[in-house]
Amino acid sequence: MVAHDPMPGMERELALALAEELVDLTRSLAELAYDLGSDSDTLRRHMVSIQSVDRITQTQLAIADILRSDAPVAARIEGVTLETLADRLRERTARAA
Repeated sequence: MVAHDPMPGMERELALALAEELVDLTRSLAELAYDLGSDSDTLRRHMVSIQSVDRITQTQLAIADILRSDAPVAARIEGVTLETLADRLRERTARAA
């Protein structure tokens, strides 16, 4: 019986290392957004951009979860709680197939 390869084309060690890099970047972005949001003038002028940083950090964490998972691709995508990201991943994986 052939073992299921959860990440064809990518070794597990690399997937895990990339996931950790994404988590580290997410922490940095979250700290930046917090610092920017702590100033009321900056927050008022750049609210939409700061909210975009939050969306980016959520996406990065979801991608890190996918990279760490050993589930089949469809199950990994189903586990994504950001609906727009899950939809984009479904569409892109279907095109690549």
